[in-house]
Amino acid sequence: MKKVAIIGAGWAGLSAAATLAPHTQVTLFEASRIAGGRARSVTAEPFSFADNGQHLLIGAYQAIFRLLQTAGVNLETAFVRQPLQWHLADGVQFQAAKNLPAPLNLLFAVLGAKNAMLPEKISLLQQMQALQSHHKKNLPDQSVQSWLDANRVPQKWRDEFWLPMVWGALNTPLERASIQRLCNVMTDGVWASRAASDYLIPREDLGSVFAEPVLRYAQQHGAKWQPETRVREIGFSGCDCVINGEIFDAVIIAVAPYHLLPLLPENLGVSVREAVAQLEYHAITTVYLKYEHAFRLPALMTGFTQGTAQWLIDRSRLNGANEIAAVVSVSDDVSGSLKTDWAARVHEDVLRVCPDVGAPIAQQVITEKRATIASTVNRTLPEMGDLNAWGIWLAGDWLHARYPATLEAAVLSGQDAARGLLARFQAA
Repeated sequence: MKKVAIIGAGWAGLSAAATLAPHTQVTLFEASRIAGGRARSVTAEPFSFADNGQHLLIGAYQAIFRLLQTAGVNLETAFVRQPLQWHLADGVQFQAAKNLPAPLNLLFAVLGAKNAMLPEKISLLQQMQALQSHHKKNLPDQSVQSWLDANRVPQKWRDEFWLPMVWGALNTPLERASIQRLCNVMTDGVWASRAASDYLIPREDLGSVFAEPVLRYAQQHGAKWQPETRVREIGFSGCDCVINGEIFDAVIIAVAPYHLLPLLPENLGVSVREAVAQLEYHAITTVYLKYEHAFRLPALMTGFTQGTAQWLIDRSRLNGANEIAAVVSVSDDVSGSLKTDWAARVHEDVLRVCPDVGAPIAQQVITEKRATIASTVNRTLPEMGDLNAWGIWLAGDWLHARYPATLEAAVLSGQDAARGLLARFQAA
């Protein structure tokens, strides 16, 4: 049986390990003490749970859900699932119908929206139709901002729909965000089927929901787990790879791009080095607030067009806790500086919709400065053939051809690398 080393136990590395373990001898190396990468659980006290960032899944994330079911996770108990709901406290509000197929569910949702006049609703529907038409024509990529300008999209819909959509899906400013990547997300999500546009929010930390069960599945199939084990270089012994003195038939590197280059052999991966040098990163700040008394936000996810947080997640609807998780996407652009009192500013947002909530009794702020790779215009994948020829494969959310740097992209990338390796082994 072939031996494969996987470096990095984020979602891409875990996905690769689960795919390979039934067929090869897998060793999974991770520098940290826990698995999960940039979507992992952190110390929660005094909160019911905490991750290094609040994550939202959509029904279109089929690779994640299939993997979780394979690992024995009950999706109904692990997540709160609801039809697409767009609830801005200071803007438009609508919810997709449960009993209508796409696109009728979205059509009737927009036509029945609150805080918008009928001509404005029709305008938004026309914008969505124009974007679908743009996508079908397979036109060259451009920024979302330039597309909005070319289609003379009113400021209302830029503020109340397109900006929150792009920041949530791509975590990239409008002037640099790829319209092609946005189209891919919407094509597979809100435009695909009613179920594909559903929201799924974890009831527990991401370690319990994803990392631990997927790692456990890989171990049950023979994978060797080596936490707190840093790999500093990849050597060669003939055609084999050498990791920390152990010989492997192949290696999958599933680390963040900024940790990747020191691992690459000097004479390989020129295209990868060039691609990594061109990547842009953006921060996401998550603010956890705990209150003494029960409260209820207007919706499970309540957003703002004019606020610090783009979205507030009401945890009382997840697990009964008097807690809020707030998401500040592109937080390096929102304030101009990450050195700000995020908790106080988010609490001001909370007071706008729950004026009697009182002061928070606990707070926690987590900022991932390089939370995601920006989905910029015409960003292409590097050529990796020279690495593959030497038994080195790459995986990560930044290496998916269609999606932005999402959890789904990470899982798909890990599976693609694993399947590529298996095909190579079978051919040999």
